[in-house]
Amino acid sequence: MNTRLKIFLFAIYALVFLFLFLKMRAHRSEIKYILPWLFLDLVLAVITAFPAILNFFCTLFGIETPSNMLFFFGLILLSAVVFSLTLALSRQNAQIRELTQRLALWEDREREGAPEKNEQAGREE
Repeated sequence: MNTRLKIFLFAIYALVFLFLFLKMRAHRSEIKYILPWLFLDLVLAVITAFPAILNFFCTLFGIETPSNMLFFFGLILLSAVVFSLTLALSRQNAQIRELTQRLALWEDREREGAPEKNEQAGREE
């Protein structure tokens, strides 16, 4: 990998890191969702700085080219992200269902209590 490409990639990694840091600082995203992307940014920077690491993993897993290894890691990463988002979505659906049921019960209690309040208000006048 030539020096110009490495400098360009490190500039991109720095911009991504800055973007993620600013989003985290502005409270636009939770830390638990930002950390995997920060970790990925760091891993890519390390692989760019030391490409022999990628060759080691290629040899370890029996993959012939480093580009195929990157696609393999990308597939694993995207699968993990989709799975974590599916879990978060499931939790939020359960919370929405519970909150909807609580709201329905609360509105039902309010409706049942409303005639009594109106009768009491009429007696006081």
